[in-house]
Amino acid sequence: MAGESVLIVDDAPVNLKLTDILLRKEGYQVQTASDAEEALKVLGNFRPDLMLVDIQMPGIDGLELTRRVKRDPATKDIVVVALTACAMKEDEQNAMAAGCSGYITKPIDTHTLGKRVRHHLDGRLAVEAPLSRPAALLQAVPDAELESLRQRFIDEGTLQVRQLLESLNTIVDPTKPAQLLHRWIGSAGVLGYTAIAELARKTETALSNGKLTTGEFRSCLLELSAAFAKPQATADPKPILVDALSGKSIALVGFAAETGDRLCGALERAGARPRVFDTTVEAGARPVLDCHAMVYQVQADSTSAPILATAGDQARMPIILAGKRDQILSMDLAVLARTNDFLIDGWKPDEAVMRLSFSLLRAVTPIQFRQTAPRRLGQRDEVLLADDDPAILSQVRTALQDFGMQCTVLLDGATALERIRQDLPRVAVLDVNMPGLDGYLVLAAIREEKLPVRVILLTSRKHENDISRAFTLGADDYVVKPFNRIELVARVKRLLKN
Repeated sequence: MAGESVLIVDDAPVNLKLTDILLRKEGYQVQTASDAEEALKVLGNFRPDLMLVDIQMPGIDGLELTRRVKRDPATKDIVVVALTACAMKEDEQNAMAAGCSGYITKPIDTHTLGKRVRHHLDGRLAVEAPLSRPAALLQAVPDAELESLRQRFIDEGTLQVRQLLESLNTIVDPTKPAQLLHRWIGSAGVLGYTAIAELARKTETALSNGKLTTGEFRSCLLELSAAFAKPQATADPKPILVDALSGKSIALVGFAAETGDRLCGALERAGARPRVFDTTVEAGARPVLDCHAMVYQVQADSTSAPILATAGDQARMPIILAGKRDQILSMDLAVLARTNDFLIDGWKPDEAVMRLSFSLLRAVTPIQFRQTAPRRLGQRDEVLLADDDPAILSQVRTALQDFGMQCTVLLDGATALERIRQDLPRVAVLDVNMPGLDGYLVLAAIREEKLPVRVILLTSRKHENDISRAFTLGADDYVVKPFNRIELVARVKRLLKN
């Protein structure tokens, strides 16, 4: 039963923190140690029911720590489970010979960690096959905590791989590089950076087998450096898309045959049921109003189609407008106020699927805001802009001010978050790639504190995982750089009206 105590011993700070969080959520009493020496001191005052011990640690390794624990009459009954980044037969044999009850292979499967600990405590499970489902972290760990850990891992790894490259010609003992590679395997895997984990595992295996020349090791480190420079978490957005669109009827109104066919194909692959209508469809037509959402192709002669008004007034379905920028902006203001999103010319079917998915998700589970005092009559629209590029800040501020919006501009995320807490602007436009507290972390904090602020993320990342991550954290919209200033103005205005 929950309430038993666990001591986690691991020299990788990210692994230590994540395992701590996950087991506490399962109800265990947890203490941590970053090496064997610290663990032995902790055991002087703390008798855990189970120890999770990393095998490869500097100084006294996990196997020697286990032997000492098992030799001491006061601690010999503690269940010890080894953590290893390898899954070789000799690791199993060495762990058992040292006194371990079993081992868990890194990267830790966060989805089943609590069950594994429970099984070991009950004596029902010995050796386990490796599993890897890093996406479970998104459900198990608070968003802000997860994003902070990811940023810390990337920052530290970037510095460490650069230091290895700089000292490559003077490395005599491969122990330190092996320890870093071991850390990266576990930490990258559990955080969802599978490309980094796989490169680190490949390099560690070759290094331990003595099969790497200095030139080959340099090549491996350069690959790792590139992976740290452009990290891609593998949290798969497809389950979110399937949940949002599966079985849903989507009205496609006014699309030309070729464009409509491409969009239908993308929606069908996501499990949706597209239904095609032309712009002559009557206002209040039940086949349209019975759909779950509408994508409307704006044409020069269709900017005030009655079906848009009836869909908004009667069905309150999510509406996405697709078309040229100037034609969308010339739409009736009442229609724009009811619009959930835009697809500006040049959009791809996958982008349409993504924006539709999250419009539907927002309709089902709207963001809950903290209650605040109503705004004063005549108060100007307030927008906070945060980007570490002064040129972009200047351009965006000028465009928004030209449309009567009052702007606050800041150069970093930490200052932006403090101003947002203090001033509660109506909309915050945040750059994703800011140093320190980036746009994701600021967004996560805003949503965790239920601040009544709409958020648009500016990102140069076009990968759908990054966009899915933005909406998972609670973004209201995103804009990919380089962007058109007028389109950004339209997206800000839409949020101000909503």
